[in-house]
Amino acid sequence: MKMDKSSVYDFGIDDDSVPSIEQTVDISKDVPPTVVQRYYESRYATNVNEKPNQDYSVLIHSNNLCILSLAPTHVLMGKTIDKIDFQVSGNTDRLSNIMTGKGKRGAQIVQAGSTLCKVHCSDGEEHKILSAVPGKLVQMNSKLAETPNIMLTKPDDLGFIAIVLPQKQRFEKIKDGLLTKEQYTTRNSSLTEI
Repeated sequence: MKMDKSSVYDFGIDDDSVPSIEQTVDISKDVPPTVVQRYYESRYATNVNEKPNQDYSVLIHSNNLCILSLAPTHVLMGKTIDKIDFQVSGNTDRLSNIMTGKGKRGAQIVQAGSTLCKVHCSDGEEHKILSAVPGKLVQMNSKLAETPNIMLTKPDDLGFIAIVLPQKQRFEKIKDGLLTKEQYTTRNSSLTEI
């Protein structure tokens, strides 16, 4: 059916008077929480092994699994990583960690302060990445071997370091020993004022 201009209706609406959808809907209030915000509690371990700026973020899942990543104040932030070495001793390669079953049998045991990997930076420096919590090493992030700098650019996402499962009996004590997000923020704001 062919339409001519006389059959098009004029509703009297000026295109400039109609606000865009972005102007009429306030989506900032209705943004759903992210998966991390919904299922994880953010905690922080600072100066691990009493070493300055060895700061780590610990995302604690409701099932007590802890995802470890670098905190914004870690000494590595702002550097460039050339490679990551997961062979932390003559006998221990963190990427060869093999476990089975619900009890995570065969998993490597790490203490707070155990070396998870060694980072080689483009400036020639070498840094040990430490475990912020004790427990069974469930998984090392193997993607770090291929693209090591995601540890710095996406620490709370693809660049996580490892997943550790603390002992149930010690979990609450371990959790209480970590800083809350508010405590971490307050600590860092007071350090920058000094």
